[in-house]
Amino acid sequence: MASSDSIRIIIDSRPYEAPKRRLTGAQLRALLDPVAETIWLDVPDAQDHLVGDAETIALKDGVRFFTDRALIIYIDKVPYQIRSTSITEDQLRALPQPPIPESHGVWKDVQDDLDDPIRDGEVVTIADEDRFFSRPVTVRIIVNRKPVTLSGRLHAGQQIKDAAIAQGVAISADFLLLRKKAKNFMPVGDDEQIRVHRDDEFRAVNGDDNS
Repeated sequence: MASSDSIRIIIDSRPYEAPKRRLTGAQLRALLDPVAETIWLDVPDAQDHLVGDAETIALKDGVRFFTDRALIIYIDKVPYQIRSTSITEDQLRALPQPPIPESHGVWKDVQDDLDDPIRDGEVVTIADEDRFFSRPVTVRIIVNRKPVTLSGRLHAGQQIKDAAIAQGVAISADFLLLRKKAKNFMPVGDDEQIRVHRDDEFRAVNGDDNS
């Protein structure tokens, strides 16, 4: 005899207990408060499936759905409405006006655990009532094998050299700045804006000496 135990499914990144192993689209929508107008079955590596009201879906633990419901998230205690269960780091930064500056990092507030830093370019899964916060960040890089601390993540080449000079690295402002990419060093222009990451390695050399 089949078990009548409920099944845990995921809708809009939130867990729900399905009362039966087979539910129609209308019954799935009715699990939500407020009720969603439409619901899709999340199909891995294929086009997602719009579930009709009369269509019956055989459920299994962990199956995922998403809807077009508006979700409310909070950034620095201010509510924002979005209509997606995922958002990129750049889109998250752009929700406040003015946007969160590059001098600040963004974290997801995780209850009873360490807060989760949002990485550059990360796609963040969103659930209703998720909370995020921003705060100034410092980034430690290496210039000519010496540690240099920068405020924020976005800097021009000249700003990086100036910070290195101020922190005791023996270079001049007119040196050529190079950034390590894989096994090579690539030039960074004085006015070129780049995002820096922890332990990025740079070399500043005199004139054309970029060996």
